[in-house]
Amino acid sequence: MPKGFNNHEKKVIKEALIEQGKQLFSIHGLQKTSIQDITSKVGIAAGSFYKFYQSKEELYFEVLEQEEAQIKNELLQLELGDNPKQTVKITLLRMITSIEKSTIIQQLYLENNLEYLFRKLPPEKLESHFDKDSDFSSILIQKWEKQGLQFTESPKMIASILRSLVFLSFQKEKIGELEYPKTIEFLINHTVNGLIKEE
Repeated sequence: MPKGFNNHEKKVIKEALIEQGKQLFSIHGLQKTSIQDITSKVGIAAGSFYKFYQSKEELYFEVLEQEEAQIKNELLQLELGDNPKQTVKITLLRMITSIEKSTIIQQLYLENNLEYLFRKLPPEKLESHFDKDSDFSSILIQKWEKQGLQFTESPKMIASILRSLVFLSFQKEKIGELEYPKTIEFLINHTVNGLIKEE
């Protein structure tokens, strides 16, 4: 029977599960990583895992949400400065680059993990996740508007365009490794030029 943990131990173990889970998921992927793999790295019994998460999919999802939250927080720290249009372009390019560098986020779409999670996790958990993405777009747009930017399209349309750019970042192989960087830069430049009203 799994031993009990005090509050400090629970905190330390949960942090270790997230850290080791992220490392193993990044190397082996969600479906090839077992609970035993994770708990062995953390140094707890496999049965103790369920004191923290109902499934490895739930742990993976928390790792994913933390990864996305970090990227979003970094993007929100960027100030428009003296050249707002250029800063928006840099922000979008950094968003795409951060997503490209995140193995966890890339796996979500490139290894059919999203469809797998839809089968394994409660629908409300996934719905909440997508709501957070929409909320982030709204917060980012509102921040830009407060700093004086005016847009040619509605916030809803801008959010849809941002999502399209994100989804495009998962199509590097189809676009072509050589053409991809210039394609993304071209699309971001023309998107921002078309969305921001000239003063």
